[in-house]
Amino acid sequence: MRLRESSAVSLILPLVLSVLLTGLLAGCGGSSNQSSNDSGDQEQKQEGEAAKKQPLQKKIAIGTVKGFHEDKRRIALRPTVKGQSEGPLGFKIRKNAKVTLDGKKAELGDVKEGQQAQIEYVTKNDVNRAVSVEIVGD
Repeated sequence: MRLRESSAVSLILPLVLSVLLTGLLAGCGGSSNQSSNDSGDQEQKQEGEAAKKQPLQKKIAIGTVKGFHEDKRRIALRPTVKGQSEGPLGFKIRKNAKVTLDGKKAELGDVKEGQQAQIEYVTKNDVNRAVSVEIVGD
């Protein structure tokens, strides 16, 4: 009886061990590649989410209105402050932008070339977006 048990064990044991070892190696190899891909994807996703969550830095430009297109919601400003820009700065005016004329609420139609303006803006995707437009004088 012992001879049969030991011969059966000696045949089955290497077979079971080889199946387990193959499964372990296949699982580890696939898992490590998958894990590195997943972790890379997760890092990129987290960086993207962090960039979305960070508030955009507000900036201010002061100068003279050099161009305005109400239908396109665009305004060009020639800065009076040195170092802001050599030429005119272009802005897309947000739909919810606050527009004032001499401290009072105004409409986009009140903006005219030659007026002095202070524009508070953010830059998103390389586009200056006006948050508020304060016009001084007619």
